Amino acid sequence: MSIRKIEAYPVSFRLTESYTTAYERTSEVHNVVCRIETGTGLVGWGNAAPDLHVTGETATSVVHAIHEHLAPALIGEDAMRLHYLNAKLGEALPGSSAAKAGLNIALYDLAGKRAGLPLYQLLGWYRRKILTSVTIGISPPDETVTRAVALVRRGFKALKVKGGQNWEVDVERVRKVREAVGKEILLRLDANEGYGVEEALRLIEALEEVGIEFLEQPTRAEQLHSLQEVTARSKIPIMADETVLSSRDTFRVAAHDYADHINIKLMKAGGITNAVRINLVAEAGEIETMAGCMDESVISIAAAAHFAVSFRNVHYADLDGHLDLDRDVARGGITIEDGFVIPVDAPGLGVDVDL
Repeated sequence: MSIRKIEAYPVSFRLTESYTTAYERTSEVHNVVCRIETGTGLVGWGNAAPDLHVTGETATSVVHAIHEHLAPALIGEDAMRLHYLNAKLGEALPGSSAAKAGLNIALYDLAGKRAGLPLYQLLGWYRRKILTSVTIGISPPDETVTRAVALVRRGFKALKVKGGQNWEVDVERVRKVREAVGKEILLRLDANEGYGVEEALRLIEALEEVGIEFLEQPTRAEQLHSLQEVTARSKIPIMADETVLSSRDTFRVAAHDYADHINIKLMKAGGITNAVRINLVAEAGEIETMAGCMDESVISIAAAAHFAVSFRNVHYADLDGHLDLDRDVARGGITIEDGFVIPVDAPGLGVDVDL
């Protein structure tokens, strides 16, 4: 099943609700939809969701990377040689993890379609569904509460609150959300590198009795000893996100107890093949993982969901990046029921794309 043609289509999405994180405000996002066609006419779909802060890419750089470097490395090759092709992508161009993820996802879609199986079954599924959190951006406490209550009414059982600009305000926001939604709803806090060590520890002490599942990336990604100190002194589990971009980063986190959990995003990892590798390294280090996402089409959200349900060590999911897009170029892939993400049973990713 040789690869005959590869195409990359930049697409832009407006968000139905703008949101703020510790380092930016977002109202529009840019993805690149990837299409791989084989000599038999079979088509696989993928999606790249670059983030300049996290992956160092833009939609423009992704399209260039695919057209000039990555596609030439794949044309003419057997699409079923997933590990070989993943290695070729790595050799063709350093970095460019989102661009590689888009193509790697499309290859897995092809593999599932060739086998006539949903991707989660091809990966050797562990569970059928996984609970996802839904993210609330930084906003005044009352607005945060309003958004939280509305999401709970829609059936979501886990909420992730963004923070990192002011730890005292973050404490107030999380406390008010807890009061509003009750004890049964799971709460997570994501600082996006926004705190120093002492700020993080003060926040953790203030929230110990509130009940949050974990605090995500409290300190700067490159300040590993700061993350290590917070983890060692925290009574709340700490999750690494921006700190971990590869299996090597994962090994380092596990070896030095830098964090309790790791957020695996296909865009950081470079696709499903590398995400599986990261998860295996984390599992060997007895570190539970979460399948996370950027703001992205359901194409790659579905890929992350198929991955998430396939491995025991993926305990958490944060797969809501498609929910606030004003439109999408794809449909299907997953369903969400009572706060759980469920991959569909169609072959491959199970998505239909209309560009």
